[in-house]
Amino acid sequence: MGKQTFGTNFLITIHNQQNHSWQGVIEWLDTGKKLHFRSELELMNLIHGAVEMQSESQETLRTWNDERHINAI
Repeated sequence: MGKQTFGTNFLITIHNQQNHSWQGVIEWLDTGKKLHFRSELELMNLIHGAVEMQSESQETLRTWNDERHINAI
């Protein structure tokens, strides 16, 4: 059986703002998973993890170390 892939649709609910950061709940609509997040950094990390799980290969996402695909300005 092939690799199962999901979409990357999220519902983000902000419950509170404390220490100049958001706290709330993120729901990955395509899987039904829900998690509480404690900061914007944690929120972005959860989104990044979902996108990374969906991609076939980590090579599809560019990194700062991948000089082959970065155009100098």
